[in-house]
Amino acid sequence: MTPPLLLVLTGLPAAGKSTLGAALARELQLPFVTKDEYKGLLLARQPDLPRDISGPLSFDLMWHVAGVTLAAGVSTVLETHFYRGVSEAYLLRLAQTHGARLAQVFCTAPLEVLRARHAARVASRARPGIDLPFEHALAPAHWCHTPLDLGPAPCLALNTAAGDPLPRALAWVQQLNALPTD
Repeated sequence: MTPPLLLVLTGLPAAGKSTLGAALARELQLPFVTKDEYKGLLLARQPDLPRDISGPLSFDLMWHVAGVTLAAGVSTVLETHFYRGVSEAYLLRLAQTHGARLAQVFCTAPLEVLRARHAARVASRARPGIDLPFEHALAPAHWCHTPLDLGPAPCLALNTAAGDPLPRALAWVQQLNALPTD
């Protein structure tokens, strides 16, 4: 039996991670586990929940759900704005605990595209408590300006502003699934 694949989508906010991750999950018929979904549920029930609680709690929920799907032997698409120097340990442990193969799709776009996408999200007010104003140029170094360091895990870097990234990402993941495993 082929071990499940833990496919991680990384990148800065508004880099296209959620859009691409949802499309990949749909095409591959895999669960799509995203922190913002859990944070949205928490904030819908507790709108005044402080960010220093809603953020870590939504990460805990994301890690838990990904562990449940991987434990069932189901490949999983996992997406959020991971933190360099912190998230790697969680991801490596999650993959090791469940005997999963790990792969990363790093989403990026030019700064002006990131700014415009994020400004549109904030203006839409569709996700209160999630899409908050900030300046991409001032994003902390621990945000995913570059791919996470996941050791030998394969990584595909995609500029999501350069046409539809789905066909390339889908072909890459399908190739990974066709490769023999240890």
